[in-house]
Amino acid sequence: MATVDVINGDSISTLHSDIIQTQILTRLDGPTLASTATTSSYLQTLCTEEKLWQELSIATWPAINDSRVAQAISSFPSGYRSFFADSYPFTEHTWQSEKHDPPTGLISAVDLYYRGEIIYSKIQEMETEKGKSGWFLSSPFRVDILDPKESVQTRIRYPGGDYEAWVKDMEESMKLNWILIDPIKKRAANISSRKAVSARRNWLTGDLEIRFSTIVTAAAAEVAAVVSCGSAEAWKEVDEEVGGEIHVRDVRLQVEDIEGKCMKGRDSLVILQGLLEGKRSCKDDEERRAKESFILLR
Repeated sequence: MATVDVINGDSISTLHSDIIQTQILTRLDGPTLASTATTSSYLQTLCTEEKLWQELSIATWPAINDSRVAQAISSFPSGYRSFFADSYPFTEHTWQSEKHDPPTGLISAVDLYYRGEIIYSKIQEMETEKGKSGWFLSSPFRVDILDPKESVQTRIRYPGGDYEAWVKDMEESMKLNWILIDPIKKRAANISSRKAVSARRNWLTGDLEIRFSTIVTAAAAEVAAVVSCGSAEAWKEVDEEVGGEIHVRDVRLQVEDIEGKCMKGRDSLVILQGLLEGKRSCKDDEERRAKESFILLR
């Protein structure tokens, strides 16, 4: 979403509020809208309208346009404004639980992009409650967004020839948002790195695995969202010479230890809770100023 220059609070107060809300504020991205709200009490009132932040949130993360998510966000302290303030910045694992009680009822909202165009969106609820004393908490943690035999048809094609160049292009072209929502504690976090951190071939399946991960230094762990792409024909690998149509075959979340082994459900959920409750960080000065504005709006 494009940003626009906003005139100062004194002069803008002469404009009708409907004009400001429909012709000016709707053109702003989240950080600019949050910053604008701090310039005057008049603009703060207009910039904190729930519908404005709802539309902005859905435009930023299309997957959340779902009744289950809407119900969860409705319980947040300031609704979609709180949700956006939680989900937009990067998150750091700085929270520690004395009881290490794993969260329940988490919701995943996943949006996958290729060259700026969305190619897949989905909402999925984690079935953690039944595992409190059973298999889930003691088994390796993994959340599969696609069904076992499901694949996502895309417009992506491997032209054939230079496979390594194509791998690099895929790594640079793919973007993933994985919003984790805790309806009980009324928190949300984007646990994806947004941009891919690596892309390499899985020599067992032949698929290209693109990783979007967050490093949790305190727990010596990596929260990894993995997207697997392969040939449109499930029974064969991509022909490096001929090329062909590419499908998304797997979108999953797992938490790995320092040796790359998947951690168990209980430990993984505690780490995810730490990301939900942790500090929010920014990559540059502009995002840092936006973060400060979000804090004032929460």
